[in-house]
Amino acid sequence: MGPRAIRRKARELVEIVRYARWAGRMRRAGRLIDIPMQLATDEHAFSLASDGWNFYRALAAEYARNPEITLDQTVFYRFFRHERVRSVGCLDDLLFLHEPDRARSEDEPRFALGTYPWGGWSRAEQLAGGAPFGREYDQAEGTNTRDPFGDGPHPWYDPGEMDQLEHEWRLTRRLYHALEKGYHPLRHRGYPGVTLLVRRNGERRAVMGNGHHRMAILSHLGHASLRVMLPLDWSGVVAEGEVHDWFHVRLGHCSRERALEIFNAFFECNGRERIEHLGLPTVY
Repeated sequence: MGPRAIRRKARELVEIVRYARWAGRMRRAGRLIDIPMQLATDEHAFSLASDGWNFYRALAAEYARNPEITLDQTVFYRFFRHERVRSVGCLDDLLFLHEPDRARSEDEPRFALGTYPWGGWSRAEQLAGGAPFGREYDQAEGTNTRDPFGDGPHPWYDPGEMDQLEHEWRLTRRLYHALEKGYHPLRHRGYPGVTLLVRRNGERRAVMGNGHHRMAILSHLGHASLRVMLPLDWSGVVAEGEVHDWFHVRLGHCSRERALEIFNAFFECNGRERIEHLGLPTVY
């Protein structure tokens, strides 16, 4: 190893030590916590629990079983290309895909993708009522939200659109190979982020934000729990007992009952009810 490589390794080690110290402070402050995979779900209630179904975990499982499989042979592909999934235009459509009558209420407003009765998953989204995106939203508002996070097309922007599916296929395979060799969050200086939903009885769900692919793959690889980061700019907790203070309830945009119906869907739904409703195999 030459002098330049030695200096590069030394700088990397210094950065890892600094991040480890910062992570230690965050853990003592309660911002870095360990959660069981059984509690992890995504922003549309596709769970990583053993009795749930998550499309990224399913994709990792199929690829691990058969590295020669092609995208169009996967359940992931069949799920997103299903006509019911392709018709999803809002949060209600997606959460209640298996119960269409609950999805389309005549008496309640529909929540755009990226919006929730409590607002969203960041401090800014809490204050603004969410971060709406999606094909249906753009058609109604004349906006362009195809890439809301700046790192590629969102799989739910236009469900089943081939560029999006191919992007997810490439990303999942690349991450699978990296994580198969070992998971080193300190080396990469980053932990997955979550927001906690908490019922009055103390029951919790950890809703994945950044790190969804990573957590899904690690779940498939057998990790029973994972260290995750709560938001640094607000509590990171959406509590059922504070429903009257949720953004869209407080402003009268939706009823308390509808708000709680959406909140409770994250505890009652785990993804399996939707994949089975479509008549597709769960894979794992």
